[in-house]
Amino acid sequence: MSLGHGAARGAAWNLATVLIERSVGMAVLAILLRHVTIADVGIVAIASAISEIGRMITSGGAGEQVIASPGDRSVEAGAFWAQIILAIAFTIALFALAPALAHWYGDPALGWVTRALAANIFIGAFLIVPSARLAQVMRFRALSLMSLGSTLLGGTIALALVFAGYDLPALIAQRIVGISFYAVAASIVARWHPPIPPGFAGIGAALRFNLPMMAAGFVDYIANTGYVVLVGARLPIVAVGQFRIAQRLAEVLQELAIFPTSKVFLPVFVAVRDDPDRRFAIAKKLCDALAILSLGVAAVAGAAATPITILLFGHRWAAAGPVFGAMSLIVPAAALYVFVNPMLTALKRPGLVSLFAALNAATIACAAWFAAPFGLMALAWTLAARGALAAGLLLPAFSIGLGRSAKPIFSLLITPLFGLLIARLAGEIVTRTIPASTDPFTALIFAGGAAGVAFSTTLLVFARRRTLALIATLLRLFRPAPTSTAL
Repeated sequence: MSLGHGAARGAAWNLATVLIERSVGMAVLAILLRHVTIADVGIVAIASAISEIGRMITSGGAGEQVIASPGDRSVEAGAFWAQIILAIAFTIALFALAPALAHWYGDPALGWVTRALAANIFIGAFLIVPSARLAQVMRFRALSLMSLGSTLLGGTIALALVFAGYDLPALIAQRIVGISFYAVAASIVARWHPPIPPGFAGIGAALRFNLPMMAAGFVDYIANTGYVVLVGARLPIVAVGQFRIAQRLAEVLQELAIFPTSKVFLPVFVAVRDDPDRRFAIAKKLCDALAILSLGVAAVAGAAATPITILLFGHRWAAAGPVFGAMSLIVPAAALYVFVNPMLTALKRPGLVSLFAALNAATIACAAWFAAPFGLMALAWTLAARGALAAGLLLPAFSIGLGRSAKPIFSLLITPLFGLLIARLAGEIVTRTIPASTDPFTALIFAGGAAGVAFSTTLLVFARRRTLALIATLLRLFRPAPTSTAL
């Protein structure tokens, strides 16, 4: 199988499974949110973000190190034991700090919820290396199916608990059960078990490689989700719950539009890191596809954000709809950023990965901290505006990763961005035209349909060849592998 076909099939499997997994996950979430309070969602959002920050720090670099050193079991051993030592330390620290965090955020329940979710830091240490082994050989089908299984099992346990009257524990169990299943399944499929400790030299070498990536993992999580801990310090718990639902919808939007393709980036760029011309050609094709798909999804979902929110979670969550609509505009910057880490990691430039990740996270953290006191809508629009400004910061990162000017890559975004603006305008006009009493499903059809037609028409008028080529590529994804080695 050629590199291009392997990457395409990996992206296709990721996309197909993410569609199913997120559909199941959103169905479970829709049921849960009809039985738990908005405050409960806010509590779990803060505690989960804090524990995930610890997990991202301890796991940062381990997977990338394994993928970048194919078949080197000494590297695997060092990566795992460096990660497990840090995971134990962070789990103990978070357990001890939980009461202070509960006092800081002004909610006693946050203490025991934080302690419960701290277990995910330790459990996650058994997931990264076997998953990296599978990604290394492009077994994305197996990874996708295991991810789906974790969602199904976690959701099943959560629903059983919530129907039994255990509201807050249901939200906690969903997260712990899901990651536990994934860790066990990945270890079995990859035929991996914890290796014998490699000695201080091996662990030290792993830490030296991982430290910049740990910092990158930390700041990446702050940029994607973790900034909710800052929002929680500036807004009441109920407002945090509403914001978290809008933020979660925006995350799902990015997962559907960006992450299925982004999972194949690192192994692909590792394979072509010594061939600058081929690296540029691959990056251009991937970015072209990502720009059209991600901005199209953002255009439609953002235009119909409020009816989507109401249909999923009920009218009491309607206030999260406009917030989600504004935050969907973060997608363009996110689509660019997912290229930076794998390109620079493949070139073994972890210091630069950390630098650009820090710039990205710092601007998001500042936007969240200073805008939150002005309300949820001000916060959402500030985050969207920050995304547009941050795109300029990524131009040097792209140029370094490509080994040449990144302007041809960035120019691919012009037409999809124009289509996004036209689509959102069309959706807004339709939303203001139809009666306010229109049921959410009808509003979704009209607003989303108008945005979809506007976006598609714009692309077919101004980028017809690119659009038709992308459609043809998507139709070929599951056909037998071509004999050519070209992408």
